[in-house]
Amino acid sequence: MSGKKKVKKLSATNKELSKEITTLRSRLTRTEARLARTEERAKRWKSETTAARTAASRSDARAEKLQRKLDRAATTLGPAKGTAPAEAAATNRPAAEATTPDGVTVPDSTWTVAQLRAEARARGLTGLSGKPKAQILAALTSAAPSA
Repeated sequence: MSGKKKVKKLSATNKELSKEITTLRSRLTRTEARLARTEERAKRWKSETTAARTAASRSDARAEKLQRKLDRAATTLGPAKGTAPAEAAATNRPAAEATTPDGVTVPDSTWTVAQLRAEARARGLTGLSGKPKAQILAALTSAAPSA
């Protein structure tokens, strides 16, 4: 009779082992599927990296070419002399603008908000970025210009 009990225990152990094998196989299948997806992503990222490196290389070459062209143009033109109309064009201000006796410009209502804000920054005024044009103009005309 003791032989029958061993057979029952052995078959119960076999069932437990079969369940465990089935569980492990399903885990293995899921892990292999994840691995395949990860390898596919890695492959895609590698190809994107290669494309980005190629684009960066082309951009670098184009930037170098444009820099050489700019250098050639600068040496051909020589040094430029600053004149009042050229300086006014560079700052987007009219050439004939009002100035104080010490040569500091006085903003007026013909200036754009961007020009007024730039002048305020140049004078070291803060807190005017969200203000309307009239308030910025008032602050610039009331504030003593810093030379």
